[in-house]
Amino acid sequence: MLEEQLKELIEKFGLKDEKAITFGHPKMKMKWILPLPGITVYSFEQFQPFFIYFDKDGISFFPLDLNNKYSIIGKTFIAWSDLKSFNFKKGLIMEDEIQLQLENGKIEMKIPKAKAMNQWVKVNNDYLIEHNHFCNI
Repeated sequence: MLEEQLKELIEKFGLKDEKAITFGHPKMKMKWILPLPGITVYSFEQFQPFFIYFDKDGISFFPLDLNNKYSIIGKTFIAWSDLKSFNFKKGLIMEDEIQLQLENGKIEMKIPKAKAMNQWVKVNNDYLIEHNHFCNI
C-alpha cells in the first residue's frame, strides 16, 4: 500500500539509502477515558503517520496526508548535532520507540515492527537496528 509513496519519497527528495527509511507515528497521548458498564471508550490525539529517514547527518521526518492517499506533505530535518540524546527502545510486541531529546523538548515516535502488505517496513527496521539508526552522538 505504501510502496508507491515510498518510491515518490525517494525520487522527490533524492534519498540515497532506501533501506534507511521506516514508517512511524508520534507516541499517542490520551485525551480522556470514559468508563461505561462493559466497555471503556478512549479518546486519543489525532493520528499522524510519517516516513522517517535516517542517515549520517541526522533524521528527516516526512508527514503523510491521511485524507489524500498518504501523500507526502512536507519535510522536517533534525541534525544529529542538534540532539542531546537519541534512545531506541525495543518494544515487546507491535512497536518499537525512538526518543529524541532536543534543547527545547522531546520527540517520541512509535515505529511499527511490521506493516500489513508492506514487507519493506520489517526489512528496513532490521537494517536500521543493525546500523544503530546511523546515530553518531
